[in-house]
Amino acid sequence: MLIRKLRLDRGISQEQLAEVTGLSIRTIQRVEAGHRVSYASLRALAATFNVNVDSLEQELYAMNTSTNEYIEKPLWVRLILSLPSLRGLDRPSLLKHEAYLVGYAFFAYVASYLIPSVETFYWSLTTVDLLHFSAFSALFLAYISSIIPRLRENSKERNPTLPK
Repeated sequence: MLIRKLRLDRGISQEQLAEVTGLSIRTIQRVEAGHRVSYASLRALAATFNVNVDSLEQELYAMNTSTNEYIEKPLWVRLILSLPSLRGLDRPSLLKHEAYLVGYAFFAYVASYLIPSVETFYWSLTTVDLLHFSAFSALFLAYISSIIPRLRENSKERNPTLPK
């Protein structure tokens, strides 16, 4: 935070800053941690560091600060993590699942060049079109199964109360 940087640049401790400004040590700790403090406290800090109180307030409260608070996952992440067929699989099983899907996609793509193109009754698609769609779908599902472990780990880092 800005106050901490200013304090450290001047080589003073939190206790010394509290004495100079007339604020409590707890207030200094709170402002350095990014919590809101009163305008009077900001005025005292601004006077101590010879900065404009309004610009100090903007710097303190307009900054992006990292927090350990729970951040809601996007809808697509929640949908992927709740897929019933993949929910109970552990990391090795997901890797095996991904390998099978990639193998099938490769097989379907190669087969599309070996079989004759015949029109089907599905929206007047040919067998080759269906094999290409099948291969693409398998690769997409393989990708989904490859990102699930990372999504799970990321969710556990944000919310450590989730079960392992």
